[in-house]
Amino acid sequence: MPQNLLDNILASSIVLAVFLLVMGVVFTVWTYVKGRKKRQYFAQVHKELAPGQEVMFGGGIFGVVKEVNGDRVTVKVRSGAMLDVSRYAIQQID
Repeated sequence: MPQNLLDNILASSIVLAVFLLVMGVVFTVWTYVKGRKKRQYFAQVHKELAPGQEVMFGGGIFGVVKEVNGDRVTVKVRSGAMLDVSRYAIQQID
């Protein structure tokens, strides 16, 4: 193989490696920032949890908080059933 071809292959490999490294750093920073925002949102949701609020669970089930007892929350759903769930199962307060 001619030396010129080997130099071109090496140069393009270095450029590709640098590009992948930069993309990896950007992805890592972006994931960290999004994760931090999500953690702050859920910390606020779980802190503000109080009886009378309409909430949504991760699976899309809606209900009204009847009682908050530590990490356990009693929620009444439309059928009238009372559910005991972890406060961390609640994804959104409406």
